[in-house]
Amino acid sequence: MFNVVIVRYGEISVKSPKVRKRMEKALVENIRTKLELDKLSYLNIKKEKGRIFIYSSPEECIKIANSLSRVFGITSTSYAIEVDNDFNTIIDEVVKFARKILRENMSFAIRARRVKSYKITSKEIERVLGEKVLEEFKNKVKVNLERPDVTIYVEVREKHAYIFSNLIQGVGGLPYGVEGKVVSLISGGVDSAVASWLIMKRGCKIIPVYCNLEPYTTKEAIERAYNVLRWLRKWTPEKEFYAYIVPLGYAHSKIKNIDERMRCLICKCMMYKIAEKICLLEKAKGIVTGESIGQVASQTLDNLFILSRCIKFPIYRPVIALDKNEITELARKIGVYEIAGKAITTCLLTPKYPITHASEEHLEKIRKVVTNDLINELLQRSEKVTLTYNI
Repeated sequence: MFNVVIVRYGEISVKSPKVRKRMEKALVENIRTKLELDKLSYLNIKKEKGRIFIYSSPEECIKIANSLSRVFGITSTSYAIEVDNDFNTIIDEVVKFARKILRENMSFAIRARRVKSYKITSKEIERVLGEKVLEEFKNKVKVNLERPDVTIYVEVREKHAYIFSNLIQGVGGLPYGVEGKVVSLISGGVDSAVASWLIMKRGCKIIPVYCNLEPYTTKEAIERAYNVLRWLRKWTPEKEFYAYIVPLGYAHSKIKNIDERMRCLICKCMMYKIAEKICLLEKAKGIVTGESIGQVASQTLDNLFILSRCIKFPIYRPVIALDKNEITELARKIGVYEIAGKAITTCLLTPKYPITHASEEHLEKIRKVVTNDLINELLQRSEKVTLTYNI
């Protein structure tokens, strides 16, 4: 019985007219791409103020509404029935709808919204429709405005009205890609996965970079990182999505005769510098990491301060002020914890007593080890891998 999907967006609607127009256009394009990737068909997409309507078959409408809940910029979706906004028509259609979804002894509520130009108020719409449904069921159902078994929503707009009983929550934010590109350092763990997702939610297109520490890591760690990349792929409404795989273990094998307590600092500096090179290649506007102050040895404030000076590009750290429990909770919420939260050994080079308070002296030593020649060689040995979209 459904013939349309209602797409709602929030933050976009408060932008200036020029910016809003640009972001709405990007959101519609992301919707088209997402539906194409998910192999979902539709008849038409129509945009009105604050809403996007997608017309399709009843079966596809349900699938489309669920699919689009994973598109950045969308706050919620509903599969609905579009009818004429004549009030008598609305009454008839709501009663028909109630017959299909209500059963004896169930409770219900009517929630109505209408454009200001409509002649009947929202409260009056709710009152009349509630009475008509009670009359139809001969008082075998009851009204419960606090905790109803079923809520029937009615949204009246300038030309049509929409009837539905579902609200599928989206993730909100800005449309993917409207803020440009960033390079995202992916470790395979929870922190970098959550950081990447958060920066995507703010409208950034990501270029993932995975620094493979083989032979100083495990096969399980490598597989976990690839699984995280595949998970991120599901959130990217673009036809081509690729990642750079950097053989960082090779670089470590060439670095000898150093103070092993500096190994983590040197490793992180190499990651930053290879990411900076890729930023230049991809015309990206910065580097994203999953670093959180004080969480591990390389992430003390002193170490972050020194390491940030290894490169000229800005470093964005979306989870910098969150503790491990907060990051884990968010990872569970967005569905990546089961993939990235596995406790496995990721690096066999980690020193027993790493340096936690780096100084200017350490920075000079790092710069002597992490040379441009080494980073250029790493870039030449890196592989650009296309990640396919799997439904």
